[in-house]
Amino acid sequence: MKYRDKILFGLPLAAGALVILFAALFLWQRRSFEQAYMCDAQNNIAQEAYLVSLILKPMLDQGKIEEARKFCNDFQKDVLRLSLIRADGLVEADSSENPGFLGNHLDRVEVQGALAGQPTTVKRYSESLNQWMVYHALKLPTAQGDYVIRAAVTADQATRILRLARNHTLLAMLLGGGLVFLLTFYILRRVRHPLQNLQNAVAEIASGNLETRIDIPASGIVRELAGGVSYMAEQLKQQLAEVTSGRNAIEELLNAMSEAVLLFAENGDAVKYNQTGARFFKLKGPDAKFNLVRSEIPGLLTLAQRAFQSGEAFEREFTLQRTRLTQTLFIKGRIIVQEGKRFLLLTIIDLTNQRKLESFRSDFIANVSHELKTPLTCIIGAIETIREESKLTPEQNSKLLEMIFEQSNRLNLLVQDILSLAALEKKQLAPGRDFATLSLPAMLTEAIRLCADKAAESGVSLKFTEQTPLQIAGDCQLLEQAVANLINNAILYSNSQLVEVSLTQEQDSAVITVRDYGIGIAPEHQERIFERFYRVHKERSRQLGGTGLGLAIVKHVAQLHHGYAELRSTPGKGCEFRIILPLA
Repeated sequence: MKYRDKILFGLPLAAGALVILFAALFLWQRRSFEQAYMCDAQNNIAQEAYLVSLILKPMLDQGKIEEARKFCNDFQKDVLRLSLIRADGLVEADSSENPGFLGNHLDRVEVQGALAGQPTTVKRYSESLNQWMVYHALKLPTAQGDYVIRAAVTADQATRILRLARNHTLLAMLLGGGLVFLLTFYILRRVRHPLQNLQNAVAEIASGNLETRIDIPASGIVRELAGGVSYMAEQLKQQLAEVTSGRNAIEELLNAMSEAVLLFAENGDAVKYNQTGARFFKLKGPDAKFNLVRSEIPGLLTLAQRAFQSGEAFEREFTLQRTRLTQTLFIKGRIIVQEGKRFLLLTIIDLTNQRKLESFRSDFIANVSHELKTPLTCIIGAIETIREESKLTPEQNSKLLEMIFEQSNRLNLLVQDILSLAALEKKQLAPGRDFATLSLPAMLTEAIRLCADKAAESGVSLKFTEQTPLQIAGDCQLLEQAVANLINNAILYSNSQLVEVSLTQEQDSAVITVRDYGIGIAPEHQERIFERFYRVHKERSRQLGGTGLGLAIVKHVAQLHHGYAELRSTPGKGCEFRIILPLA
């Protein structure tokens, strides 16, 4: 039993024990009083009987029966009842009743004891007087024969008092027992059960179940306590919700970061990390084990140990070599203290794409500058020659003007391709695509028509070999431009007399194929063929007016439509450029 229950149930048990103790003491006192009363009554009537025997003996010895009767009849009836009984049990005289109406008393206990020579005192109920009496009888030997002198005093009042006291005692015990029962019931119903329910609810709340309902009694001493605990639970629930909301917001913020954020203990174990950190170190699940020793970043463990020793922050750029990938990382570390423990907070920024972008930007600017410089140099040279040479023949002047015109067209095409490529990249960054449903066979027919004149001039035959009736959501003009770029490249650079265009379906994708049967492309050029300004034959491409951006535009158009472009080529057997577009 719990200490609380011992106290709660100890109170009614103690009250019940006190009731029983007081009742026992009262009954013991009643018994003592009864015994003392009987002893005193016995002594008194024994003395009275002896004195009466001294008075009656001379009368009876002289045969004065009438005087003896008269003495008994005149005796103080209110104080003592006096009876003179013969040896045969007949009542000779009685101070309270007519002897003729009294039966034989030989069966009376006190009479039998007295006739046996032993003074006897008894307490019994008198049927003639209808009350309790204390009798004392002694033998009186006379010359006329043996007599019994019997004295009696009433015990009815004392008996009634004692009986009343006993009844009151029993009633008090019943009332006390009832009160103890009511007290126990009250404690059980209004104290223990509410306290038990409150304890169970608090245990549920302590275990984390803040939705636990706390029953508040309608009345009783536990009502205020239960109300206070209920209010405290609501406040705790509200505060915990605020803390949880704040923690979730912080976790969402950390998980939304592109930087990897990790918190390490002094032994090197990761105790917290965001989703980027988990992806960076390939950790599966929020409880995955990871130690800084396994980071594979050269020099990072030494820096971390030094930071724990000195407490100083550090910032450094690292190069991490992984399979088929070299990553450039910028790592910041600082020591933080939580609950008396030191932790290392690492922020890892992946600069790989940024470095690639910087390199690409630098190469792009260099390539654009070079591509622009060549036609501009020609144009400026031709103009300076026209301005400075006044003796130019009409034929020379016409050639210079033709050069200015050609280089201007080349410059215009280069600017248009650069602008087209920039527009494509911008569209790829947009969250949505404003596409319309288009017929791919119709789009390919139009692209072939746009290239027909150039093919005829070059003596190349264009054929639409296979067309599957397919539709997709896309930009018809951009797709025409991409296919036209592939056809023009085949016409200009493949040395093939035949260029075939086909449209097929592979699983859930539409496949546009532009095939030639020319010189093909060597394997070392195939991986970079879709890069900006990349040319297999640079001088030839410039001579033919190529900008070096055509295939890059093809790649970005395919990516804009959630597809991709690829090359299949065998040197000496031609090229097969494919644009794969998802139908869904």
